[in-house]
Amino acid sequence: MARTRPLVASGAALAAVVLTVSLGNWQLRRADEKLALQAAWDRAEQAAPLPVSGTDVATVAGRLPLRVQVRGRFLFDDEVWLDNRQMDGRAGLMLVTPLRLADGAVVLVNRGFAARDPRDRSRLPAVVRPEGELTVEGLAVAHAARVLQLGENAPAGDRPLVWQNLAYDAFERASGLAVARWMVQQTGGADDGLLRNWPRLSAGVDKHHGYALQWYALAALITALTVFFGLRALRRHCQPTR
Repeated sequence: MARTRPLVASGAALAAVVLTVSLGNWQLRRADEKLALQAAWDRAEQAAPLPVSGTDVATVAGRLPLRVQVRGRFLFDDEVWLDNRQMDGRAGLMLVTPLRLADGAVVLVNRGFAARDPRDRSRLPAVVRPEGELTVEGLAVAHAARVLQLGENAPAGDRPLVWQNLAYDAFERASGLAVARWMVQQTGGADDGLLRNWPRLSAGVDKHHGYALQWYALAALITALTVFFGLRALRRHCQPTR
């Protein structure tokens, strides 16, 4: 029994080192993925906008992120406020409004952020509703940023809709509209009371590097302690008995 204890302890230490190093490697891969995604976004933002019509909607989904230009009319009766969002250090909501293109296709537009009324959280922000046909430029993305959802979204019958997250299927059921499986994250545009200071995706890379360093440090500590106690046990074993 006494002879098997060192082997068991060494095996457990080896498994712990393998696990912690693997977790450190995973954190570095997450950082690399964010950097690569941010590079793709930077290239898309610097490119000339691609005019998109209804016939192009399906092809855009396979080219995200992509800077696009869409023209149509906003359908304000079916817009959705996304709650529990932040921008520039303030809490508030994002406004997503469907845009009907000239040929009938509908694309969702994340128009931007508005701060909450600190005295009355039930009061929705006042924003300008541009009428008529207009051109919207922005970055075509897979979906709006998501937050941890507590419970269910608001009932579909309430207007205006205030949801925690937006899913395309749920939006189609609530609005009766068939929409593209991507949305435009609007950039620029007229002063409508909404902020569009979209955060960089690379935010958090330093966090992943820090976590990786912690996992590697823990692996090094386990290794050092295993060697230390192993050598001490070996010395005791080798000491002559009196």
